[in-house]
Amino acid sequence: MYIQTATLTISLSLSASVSLGMLYVPKVYIIIFHPEQNVPKRKRSFKAIVTAATVTTKLSQLAAERPNGQVKTELCEGVQTSVPPIKTTYVSYTNHSI
Repeated sequence: MYIQTATLTISLSLSASVSLGMLYVPKVYIIIFHPEQNVPKRKRSFKAIVTAATVTTKLSQLAAERPNGQVKTELCEGVQTSVPPIKTTYVSYTNHSI
């Protein structure tokens, strides 16, 4: 009975230690070996979040109005693309006897 209890206790302690290690070892590694990377993330302003949400909502509404999944970007309506002519080269793989 004591062996089962000791085994269970040790395995739970080991499992908790591994979990904590997996959580905190990368953070400690950055703090000790790469302190230049230890900077806070840039926070987005509320205005930037609202603008991004508005643009996303407008584009998704416009996409929902198109039947059969037709896609057209309103941002690029006036842009005309000019594609240079493609040089086509044909290669024959037939066996030529000389």
